Amino acid sequence: MNSYEYTVAPENIDFQGHATIPSMCNSIINAIGQNIRREGAGIDVMRAAKRSWVLLRSAFEIDDRPGLYDLFNVFVWPAKCKGGLTYNRCVKITNDEGEEIGRGTTEWCVIDIDSRRPINPDLGLTTVDIPVPCRSPRRMTDFVPELSKTAEIGYSECDFNGHMNNGHYVEMFYNLLPKDIISSGLFTRIDINFRREAHEGENVTFGVRKASDEEYLFIARNGSGTLCHAALRTT
Repeated sequence: MNSYEYTVAPENIDFQGHATIPSMCNSIINAIGQNIRREGAGIDVMRAAKRSWVLLRSAFEIDDRPGLYDLFNVFVWPAKCKGGLTYNRCVKITNDEGEEIGRGTTEWCVIDIDSRRPINPDLGLTTVDIPVPCRSPRRMTDFVPELSKTAEIGYSECDFNGHMNNGHYVEMFYNLLPKDIISSGLFTRIDINFRREAHEGENVTFGVRKASDEEYLFIARNGSGTLCHAALRTT
């Protein structure tokens, strides 16, 4: 298990002065990337071997959001997976006093850059016998949204794989949520399923549906089909 320290910067807070959920999700993914790189399978090493990491599913639970310039730590560890082509990385978030304020689990695979198909290379990665800190990401299906928008993917939204960075889906989701949900300060769980890639210049239609007083569903699509599903629950 490794830990990575972050500071809540002004550009990552909302009008209430607390870190936004999208910015905290980005910090989690950044910490996982650093953890994988420390094990010798970082993006640079993978690209040299014509391979790439792809995030398949994630689930994050946030109990409390730190404030402006507050410090928080993201602890990352590789969990034992059930076999197959997936690699699991789990996280725990603590505030500057060491109190746990969040947790999560993510599922990744490795693809061949040329074929864009999953492969099972011998990366020599280790696992630790620490339990997964929350429920695995739920699986979701298509639905018809109640509210939707369309946007063209720009250069700054794309990552090292040449497609839209996964973190932007969380931002899209939050841009469609009611303000009372965004600013509630309640326990929040967000489940995300990534289905396929979207590239610069493509149009993405994204929308939400209220499933209950406590839950909203998100879907993003382009001409090729569904790109991403997500669900947000507050209690």
